[in-house]
Amino acid sequence: MSVLTIIITLFCLLLIIYWISRKKFNYWVSRNVIQPATLPLFGNYMKYIILRKSIHEVVRDVCVKFPKEPYIGVYYGTLPTLIVQEPELIRQIFTKDFYYFNGREASEYSHREANTKTLFFTSGDRWRVIRQNLTPLFSSAKMKKMFYLIEECSNVLSKLLDDVSETPSVEVKALVARYTIDCIGSCGFGIQTKAMLVEKNNPFFVIGEKIFEASNIRGFKNMARSVWPGLFYTLGFELFPSEVTEFFDKMLKKVFEERNYKDSGRHDFVDLVLSLKQNEHLDGDSIKNRKGGTEKCVIEVDNDFLSAQCMLFFAAGFETSATTLSFLLYELGKNFEKQKRAIAEVDEYFKRRNKLEYECMFETPYIEACINETLRLYPVLGVLTREVMEDFKLPSGVLLNKGVRIHIPVYSIHRDPKYFPNPDEFIPERFLGNEKDNIIPFTFLPFGEGPRICIGMRFAKMQVTAGLLTILRKCHIGLTKDTITKVDFEPRGITTQPSKGIHLKFTLRT
Repeated sequence: MSVLTIIITLFCLLLIIYWISRKKFNYWVSRNVIQPATLPLFGNYMKYIILRKSIHEVVRDVCVKFPKEPYIGVYYGTLPTLIVQEPELIRQIFTKDFYYFNGREASEYSHREANTKTLFFTSGDRWRVIRQNLTPLFSSAKMKKMFYLIEECSNVLSKLLDDVSETPSVEVKALVARYTIDCIGSCGFGIQTKAMLVEKNNPFFVIGEKIFEASNIRGFKNMARSVWPGLFYTLGFELFPSEVTEFFDKMLKKVFEERNYKDSGRHDFVDLVLSLKQNEHLDGDSIKNRKGGTEKCVIEVDNDFLSAQCMLFFAAGFETSATTLSFLLYELGKNFEKQKRAIAEVDEYFKRRNKLEYECMFETPYIEACINETLRLYPVLGVLTREVMEDFKLPSGVLLNKGVRIHIPVYSIHRDPKYFPNPDEFIPERFLGNEKDNIIPFTFLPFGEGPRICIGMRFAKMQVTAGLLTILRKCHIGLTKDTITKVDFEPRGITTQPSKGIHLKFTLRT
């Protein structure tokens, strides 16, 4: 083939791509929805697609240009996507009309690999049945019963801080991830992961890093699956490495054998999985019942399904809490007066109780405010995604066709000065007393809202609170010469992560 033929072929392909892109880019114009300028193939997300900027920063850039618009029509690659930033409309999408928006993006492809057959990725009947069956595990009563396990892990963390304090600079995410891995291992699976005791090559720490690896390849896969899911799976890609599935398959088998395939009485996640394995199916209500009706659904349970639920439970249980805790310690390290007030509340709590108890979550309002303020500044998911499951007409009359994506710009809303004055500053007091009553509903969305609100929210708050009380009871947090002065976000991560490690100094209190 001559060079001229190759050039002509490439030119023709580019013309076809450009023509297809321009044709698709008329979707919002034809509906009189405001639409920023687009680029062929990339739409409005080029810097995210080429892994130069996190998705929440890209979306915020769009929102800043149109601060008064309730929604903005954009293109996720070539996919019509509506960025919704008006709180009342977000309420409608998350709650009132949830049936029409019950799926996350690319949810119809969740069956294409083992580790996406989970509560996070699925939609419709499958999502609702799984949610109904898993919800009892995360009740307040269950959290209270397992708190003694969190206390045990916190005691190990307290001893670990003796060694940590002798180090001039500590990468805090690696430290607190060892604590949260031990918490989820004990509470969820009845396993002593010993991540805080055995740092080097700990298998649970290693698999955790594999799940959330922020490499170019994983970044590309995260992006490609969400933007071009059909092509992604046609080419034989999978979102998660095969080692992840194998790890949790082996772990489950080992735990099952240790329990003789019988209920242990711990009422933990493994007991639930055992009951599912024995029943071989899940029963629940159809998503259609939200429009009226009493239809029931049945989902088959196989080893892939069970392994996937375990992977999600482990991953979400350790990583999101570790990230939040590391950002929180970073902010307290920068804000001595805030840290001083937090320590005073911690000391007051331990004067009353002398040990960690479940009630610590309700008796330390300033600590809770610090956690909420950290989640405002650094939401785990800076963009919450939904997909239109059936044609839907907005109150304005704009028709959204099935398959249109919805992006809720959580990071942008959390840093909008009309909702949170001085939005880039760490001000926990905005979540204290009467001040928290000023927060407009659906402008603070760290765990989502509505039926798809994070199922593990209580567990996350429990282990973060216990971990923070343990650290502040024992240490002052300070900055080092290695501490970053500004957080730049990792564009290749699944969750909100800093592009560079956060280094802090832990000094034992006298």
